[in-house]
Amino acid sequence: MAVKNARNILALKRRKARDTERKYLIEGVRLCEEALRSNAPVEQMVFCRDTVRQNERLQRLLGDAEGRGVFVQQTDRRAMRGMCDTQTPQGVLGVVQMPAWDRRRALVLPSPLLLLDRVRDPGNLGLMMRTAEAAGAGALFLSRGCVELYNPKVVRASMGAIYRLPVFSDEALTDALKDLRLQGRFTLAAHMDGEPFHRLTQKGPVALLLGNEAFGIDPALTARADARVSIPMAEPVESLNVAVAAGILLYKFAENQQV
Repeated sequence: MAVKNARNILALKRRKARDTERKYLIEGVRLCEEALRSNAPVEQMVFCRDTVRQNERLQRLLGDAEGRGVFVQQTDRRAMRGMCDTQTPQGVLGVVQMPAWDRRRALVLPSPLLLLDRVRDPGNLGLMMRTAEAAGAGALFLSRGCVELYNPKVVRASMGAIYRLPVFSDEALTDALKDLRLQGRFTLAAHMDGEPFHRLTQKGPVALLLGNEAFGIDPALTARADARVSIPMAEPVESLNVAVAAGILLYKFAENQQV
């Protein structure tokens, strides 16, 4: 069975089309279930006919999508593989409209904020989004040079957080830091020479600044932070994965603010 708008769906596998159309693709049962559960602006879903017949969970998802007024289509395995990014498609994909989050509102939230400078690994970004949501963070701000937010690997690694957590891309972090300071928010830059995180007692709203997997934070940005924070490590370990570091620090300051 031919898929209407198949060409448009295929185009969304490329960043240029995603940026132009302000839409992105989701794949797999869980991501599609989470999209509906989160009331994400799902435009349409495509199911593999043969897989649906053999899978009760997919059948329920199809019925739920139709019940919510989502445009639903079914196709064969070959067409589904062509539209999917994964090697072994689970039998469903969706087209979702990109949200328009309120940046001004995010800046004044009392919960921790996360600022990322040139994070390039999609798995790291997706994991940080998931962890940030779990820790009660308010929003993420991504610098120019970060991996694309709607990269398929980021979307999958976020495990649904992408539908609910405000994220602002292509930010000039110097401007973001200035805006945060005007709001009275204390900014901490992760740095190996910083104050160990367990010694800090900052109680007000904080913003955590973390950097590129290989090079860390741009020194010019570090200089604009209010303080530096470090995570003590036993020898001979010298560094942590940036997503792990973000999780430790997010939970530290979420605990301080009783998020």
